[in-house]
Amino acid sequence: MTLTIENVASYLGQPIYDIYGRKVGILVSVYSDVDGTVTALEIMTNDAIYETIPAERFEYDSEGLKLLPEWLVNARKIEKKLDVVRKRVRALEELYKRGEVPEHAYKELKEKLWREFEKVKADAKTLKDILRKRSYELENFVLHIEKAMTHLMVSYTAGEIPEQGFKNSMDMLRYAKQAAQAEKKAVEEHISLISKLEREALAAVSTGEEEVKAPTSSTSPITVKVVNSG
Repeated sequence: MTLTIENVASYLGQPIYDIYGRKVGILVSVYSDVDGTVTALEIMTNDAIYETIPAERFEYDSEGLKLLPEWLVNARKIEKKLDVVRKRVRALEELYKRGEVPEHAYKELKEKLWREFEKVKADAKTLKDILRKRSYELENFVLHIEKAMTHLMVSYTAGEIPEQGFKNSMDMLRYAKQAAQAEKKAVEEHISLISKLEREALAAVSTGEEEVKAPTSSTSPITVKVVNSG
């Protein structure tokens, strides 16, 4: 969905959250075209840091305005490209089998789709490396939060901090852990999905390729020696 001024105006000066419920900052400004289409949003992450984030990183629905992780935006693009290549190749093969496209046009388009697949495959490899790195970061973040929770529980059990402060802090730490685990699960799901789409696209573009026949080795005639008995 395209963001418009009308969609985001009411959020100015308000906290903005990501799709996992984590607060990312305060919306302080909007960049838009003359037709009202939003191109970017300015987010104050703290008093000293302001960040201009492209509109494609946001989604607006019945639950409000949410920020998407950059990796998710890029993953969706790669997944769509792989899916389009797969569907186009299958359509081309079907049309060619039915004799509805000439051979020269078939070969030209097949080569074009193969080149496009090679490009998106390279992009997918780069993205999967980024996703694996993000998964590792989230795993370490969860370990860090668990360490903080452990120290907090020890201090509370030892009677060093008040109950209300303990409960408030534990709630925040638990939520941070749950959000990180949810994102990590999503990252791993997209790694699997991209790999699956790659395999399907490869199978599609490989269909119809001429098989290279291995040369048959010539064999010498077998000499049969007849031995008379008796």
